Amino acid sequence: MMPSTRLGLRIALPSVALIVAAVVAAGCVAGSSGASQAPTPSGSTPTESIPSGSTSVNGFYLRAWTEQALAPWYTFGNLPSVTIADGHYINGVVAVPAIYPGPIYVGLSTRSISDAGIAAIVDEARKDGMLGSKSDFTGTPMPGSIQAHIEMTVGGVTHELTGPTSSDGTTSTEPTTAGAFVAFQARIGSLEAWLGSELGQSATFSPASLAVMLTPPVDAQGGIAAKETAWPLDSTFATFGKAFGGTYRCATVTGADLAKLLPIVQGSNQLTRFVDLSGAKMSLQTRVLVPGESGPCA
Repeated sequence: MMPSTRLGLRIALPSVALIVAAVVAAGCVAGSSGASQAPTPSGSTPTESIPSGSTSVNGFYLRAWTEQALAPWYTFGNLPSVTIADGHYINGVVAVPAIYPGPIYVGLSTRSISDAGIAAIVDEARKDGMLGSKSDFTGTPMPGSIQAHIEMTVGGVTHELTGPTSSDGTTSTEPTTAGAFVAFQARIGSLEAWLGSELGQSATFSPASLAVMLTPPVDAQGGIAAKETAWPLDSTFATFGKAFGGTYRCATVTGADLAKLLPIVQGSNQLTRFVDLSGAKMSLQTRVLVPGESGPCA
């Protein structure tokens, strides 16, 4: 069984047949650091260079994501929906082009966020009871249900919060309740509407690290031939990263290797086959890592 696409999540799909089905139903999708900033292709929007790490210059950090009890290769492409680090908001909900073969790299956007905007988030978190001793708002989750996670650092204290992704509308929103968690999650999930005047101009996020999963080479589909591209790194596929789900391998690429690989994957698609120095062929899944995130290969 292979991964599938779910509204609100970007999930990598090793199966080409499933990719075809996914791209037909196009929409907006969402979704864990290194030192070197990779180049941005000419003609792109402005790029903001954001340092890695889990503490911003003003002591505030936030990352929100969802999780389900599935093997990591099934959720490889899941992105945090919201990240705020070093005074910047990184939007993890992106529109994937409804084309086949689609891209294997999906870039993120970033906007600066003012001190007043961050203060509003902290005030809302405090009002909802998210900054106290309680951290688990899940109650009794159903087996296999999706759980929401929020990591937030305020004043040097990190809060690891877990709760439901939604409520039935009858749940209390009093502070420290599951309803308050859902309400706060909804607030930070719509920052443009909530804090639009406190956000700067949108720019392309330049990642310091990229998660890469090698998968068996894809076959031609629908009469479209697979394109072959030279693997730009010195490592062979057999030594790249670590074993990841049987026939897959996974690694986080940073620094000089990222500078070599990123332009290649930005110009590749789901039918691209990469050929290493030994002549071995593999296909790739990739996803940007945001500041403070360990990544799916960890």
